[in-house]
Amino acid sequence: MKHLLPLALALITLSAHAQVAGEWKTILSTEQELKDLPPGQATLEDGLLHVRASYGIWVPQPYPDGSIRALFHFRKDTGFPQLRIRRSADARPQDSSYYEIILNMKMGETSINDVCLNFSSKGKIKRLAVVPLPKPFVLGEYIDLELSAVGEHLKVLINGKVAHETDDKSLATGGHWGVASAQAWFSKIQVRSFLPKSNDPRLVQLEESYAAAIEREAPLPPHLEAVQALDEKYAAALDRALEAATKAGNLDAALALRAEKKRVQDEAPLPPDDKAANETLKPLRTTYRSSLSQLTTQREQRLQTLREKFLQALDAYQDELTRAKNLDAALAVRKRRELEAASAKSP
Repeated sequence: MKHLLPLALALITLSAHAQVAGEWKTILSTEQELKDLPPGQATLEDGLLHVRASYGIWVPQPYPDGSIRALFHFRKDTGFPQLRIRRSADARPQDSSYYEIILNMKMGETSINDVCLNFSSKGKIKRLAVVPLPKPFVLGEYIDLELSAVGEHLKVLINGKVAHETDDKSLATGGHWGVASAQAWFSKIQVRSFLPKSNDPRLVQLEESYAAAIEREAPLPPHLEAVQALDEKYAAALDRALEAATKAGNLDAALALRAEKKRVQDEAPLPPDDKAANETLKPLRTTYRSSLSQLTTQREQRLQTLREKFLQALDAYQDELTRAKNLDAALAVRKRRELEAASAKSP
């Protein structure tokens, strides 16, 4: 949780000179998303996505410009975990092209000092950069890595801070993003799309008005601060319950509470339900879920009202452009509307 607030506080400021960014969307976090993969290639275990040897697990990328990020969990026998973006739609993996960040660790290694930024095309790799980590990444830890591709500009972020930027013209398009590895564990795999810069003053004005309304009526920083405070209270409650369980000699409860504390520290997501949870842990989880749901619902209700007004304004402008036979401009407005509507459905 220590990375959540500074990462999410980096709000996108909309202006005539800025791209339009969708909100972060979580991917590869449910059994439904993995159901069509070969058996055993990827499984959800204790809130983490366990990926085994593969050419990658892909999700359609709606626009070439965007970012992908995830927490990399360094467990025993982790091998070559990767984030990939702009993967071409070639059917055969050996024919595809993409950008990636990769930790070049062989199974059995216990530490690594850098991350590599590569362009891969038809099996040939061009090394774009070797980016030092702030400190050695060692067994048992996790690290937040992000890869952004906007036009020719590539950016690597480590734990929410820009670690490397470069320009590369090798790949301007691409239809998929995702993860790959020899074996690795991930959590919080998230993606965010960017629409190209608009030269339509009316659309820019609508964007700016929408952003100002969100900043005024549903600002993100207070919400994140409230979630962080809730997380801290939950961690304290777990500590108290663990202390009581150990004093009472309740081994099963103590182990469950210790595992839950580690899950919180690792920022792994909550399981979809608490059916298998220890009886001592269940009421703590119930209280936490209820409080988190209340915070999320409060902000989402405010956002939904603003979003509906924005979508209605886009619909009206799209119709106006269509009637004026300005079809390309109308299509650009439709794409912006689709991106905003999709963000409303994101987990």
